[in-house]
Amino acid sequence: MTKGKKTCYMDHRRFLGPNHRYRTTDKAFFNGKVESRTAPDPLTGDVVNSLTENIHTVFGKDPKGKQTIRKRKCGDPPQNFKRRSIWFELRYWKDLLQPHNIDAMHIEKNVCDNIMNTLLGIDGKTKYSINSCQDLKLLGIRKDLHPVPVGKDTFDLLPARYSMNPKVRKLFCRVLKGARFPYGYVSDIRRNIDVKKKKIIGLKNHDCHILSHQLFPLAVRKTLPEGVSAALIRVSNFFKKIYSTVICISDMEKLEEEITETQCILETTFLPSFFDMMVHLMVHLPLQVRLGGPVKYSSMFPTERFLCTLKGHVRSKSHPEGSIAEGYIFDECLNFCSCYLEGVETRFSRNGMNDAPEPESSSMPFFKSNGHCVASQCTITLDQKTWLQAHRYVLFNYDNIIPYLRYIKLFCY
Repeated sequence: MTKGKKTCYMDHRRFLGPNHRYRTTDKAFFNGKVESRTAPDPLTGDVVNSLTENIHTVFGKDPKGKQTIRKRKCGDPPQNFKRRSIWFELRYWKDLLQPHNIDAMHIEKNVCDNIMNTLLGIDGKTKYSINSCQDLKLLGIRKDLHPVPVGKDTFDLLPARYSMNPKVRKLFCRVLKGARFPYGYVSDIRRNIDVKKKKIIGLKNHDCHILSHQLFPLAVRKTLPEGVSAALIRVSNFFKKIYSTVICISDMEKLEEEITETQCILETTFLPSFFDMMVHLMVHLPLQVRLGGPVKYSSMFPTERFLCTLKGHVRSKSHPEGSIAEGYIFDECLNFCSCYLEGVETRFSRNGMNDAPEPESSSMPFFKSNGHCVASQCTITLDQKTWLQAHRYVLFNYDNIIPYLRYIKLFCY
């Protein structure tokens, strides 16, 4: 887009079936033409390998601290790849059916943010802005959304189908703020919702996950027109099915057709600036699930949670890697030692401290020290005969081994 300076991914009618009715519906879409093209063929590993084999890529940080990107000169052919992945050093990488993974967590987060910011009209984040409407005027489409000049350099926006007045926005935020969930199911979303300012800020990835699955269909059902709310509810149902723990190939094929049709419905509702890369990648998620299995095995939720733990180990910002390594080793040592401590409250025994047995009745009294050294320490290496005598002494004089001896006599003799 010229004014909005955004790269938009439209033409989702190409992914529809050859006889779908949306292919011949020209007036409802932004280009105003009948779609006769087929879906583009996905690039295979061999094709990507041949396109990037002549690209020289330097991995790691630039010692000068500057990132040098060669600009394409006039007359050079367009190049979609600027770097060559290091994974192509593996001989089998070009033969994989799924050489890369699309992260469903970040796609869901960005789609949820786009929808929320556009519906609530958040300044600087909404996809319905003056620049986006001026792009419509340059393209000669959607005349009902063209900006109306008010002064010399000022324009006024006409309300779109999904535009909400202040009263409806307040009701929308109130519905989200009034939701209650079981303890531990989700963080407190209410603190991110400001009903007076009619804003939703600071949502985390899991907050958007719960919001798009549970709360979003309830909030848009009565606050938006039926056509707009139906399309957004279809987006919510899409993410619910994508995150299913048990999948079926036929269901994913059907879901791929449904999300393509949903994208076409969204094209007739929202502006082209709404369809950024993340919104477009929803079309490719069902294929990835068919090839790689359920999303839970490739989701970034466990990784992000572990990265948050590692960031908490940083004590010196000048050496973050060393702080993380030292903190991780220290945490592992504490976890190992806490398994052998008695009478000491740890995070593993905090809930059962009141019911813990007394040290005298413990099943491992040999970890308890009843005395102290009276002379200098020395190391003694036992020979085979002395070790055998000590082993037999423990067997015949250790009281806690009596139940085991009874078990041996009962079942082995």
